[in-house]
Amino acid sequence: MADERLLRERFAALTGPQDGDWREVSRHVRRRGGRVAVVAAGVLVALVAAGFAVGGQVIGLFADHGQRVPLSSFTPRDRRLLVESLCKRLTITQSPGREPQTVCRDGEPTVEKIADDGTEVHWRVRYPWGLTCIASGRVGGYRNPNQGDSKIGTLGCNAGAPGHKLVPTPKRPITVDGSFGASTAHPHIRLLDLSGLAGQGIAGVGLVPKTGAPLKTDVRGNAYSFRSIPDRRWVAVAAYDEQGREVYREPLLGVGDAIPRSTRQLGKPHVWSPKPPPRPDEPPLQHSVSSQGTADVYRNGVVEFRFASTTSEAYRRLGRSARHSSGVVGMGCNTVAFGASRWTTLGGGSNARVGPEMGMQMDNVHGGMPSPPFDVCQVSGTYGRYWNDEEGPREVVEMPFTPIGRRYLDERATARDLAYFVRTRKLRRIRLAIHRGEAGPSADALARMFGRRVVPLASREGTAPKGKVGVWTDGKLIVATELTPGGRRLYVTVRDVLIGPNNIRDLSFPF
Repeated sequence: MADERLLRERFAALTGPQDGDWREVSRHVRRRGGRVAVVAAGVLVALVAAGFAVGGQVIGLFADHGQRVPLSSFTPRDRRLLVESLCKRLTITQSPGREPQTVCRDGEPTVEKIADDGTEVHWRVRYPWGLTCIASGRVGGYRNPNQGDSKIGTLGCNAGAPGHKLVPTPKRPITVDGSFGASTAHPHIRLLDLSGLAGQGIAGVGLVPKTGAPLKTDVRGNAYSFRSIPDRRWVAVAAYDEQGREVYREPLLGVGDAIPRSTRQLGKPHVWSPKPPPRPDEPPLQHSVSSQGTADVYRNGVVEFRFASTTSEAYRRLGRSARHSSGVVGMGCNTVAFGASRWTTLGGGSNARVGPEMGMQMDNVHGGMPSPPFDVCQVSGTYGRYWNDEEGPREVVEMPFTPIGRRYLDERATARDLAYFVRTRKLRRIRLAIHRGEAGPSADALARMFGRRVVPLASREGTAPKGKVGVWTDGKLIVATELTPGGRRLYVTVRDVLIGPNNIRDLSFPF
């Protein structure tokens, strides 16, 4: 079975922003994807086997070079994955009139295309500090109107094992990357797709069932991929030479196994939290005071927050949230920048126990997190978020240290308010009706449905007074807009069930 920590990391990579409503997302997934309810990407465990030689040819050798690909040719979402998630020292650079960019102080990776079978592309990614990764994605990439387009679908690295080969070798002439799924109607693990690299002398790859003949596919461009895999109990992946002889076999563990019908069978989950870090023996690098309490940031990444009162509403809200998550809440800090009408953020944090004094230390060892000084720190609970509810669009504790940090918090709150509005049940029913071909209500009718916080607009470029949500519609297209405290106009365009052009994606998550 795959290592539990690896699977947790891969599941964590699939989670959305903090303002995401997972129940709403899961309903969308079930509608779009039929019966599939659970999907997780995972790298299959390698079976160490002896090398093979056929007719004097060593099977499995893989060329140690490829076609250089500039990092700039990848999408912004891919570049964030390749740079932010693996670099240990990140910073944000900014040029006048251009969107701020996240850069790695230790240098950017070099990328080479090493295989392409016409369906799946594979790239080798090498970092200046010795880390090597293999990225792959389908030809044509992936389109995501909410999170941005991407070319990369999976990424695997030799972190912790610098000598480990991620490409085929004579001992393992193919690599195996698969994704799995299950459904409530058919609660057993299914193999959804499978792809990988193939070394010299490998002409085909087959899926081996428990009974019956293998399902085979050809190797093209040193790569292979399966699509539309039948729902069968596959037990192994096999590699074949040019004469069709099987030269390697690797087991597929767990395919066809039943999954628990209820997570209640697993007992109450335990949420890990580190011990509060010791306070450094030096003055804080940053200090902020608000009605909620006092925050201090130290040069080594330690962050402390002391509540002004344990009877405050903020403290009670965090306490209620912690009771449902093993007594912990989230602490985090961000470095932010704004340019060309776009926000760029670097953030990180940790779980922390609720108490009069709380603390965490930013992890600057494993990569992807900023170093102090920060623009913003916050303490947040775990709860569902709904438009115009008592929780509001802000985190329970928000501590800005800089003017740009204060502006970021204001604009994020406005963007969240808009995102929550377009995902309300009322508007969702209207969007579904328009999708079915029915005429949508007028802007005046929309405003009446939602009460005094929503006002009709005469044009799609119109603006509403601060604190109000403005709506415009032609019966098919709906535009929702709101002004930030600083006067910037934010908007989301909705065309039936799809989110169209908007300028809040860098701040919140509309769907």
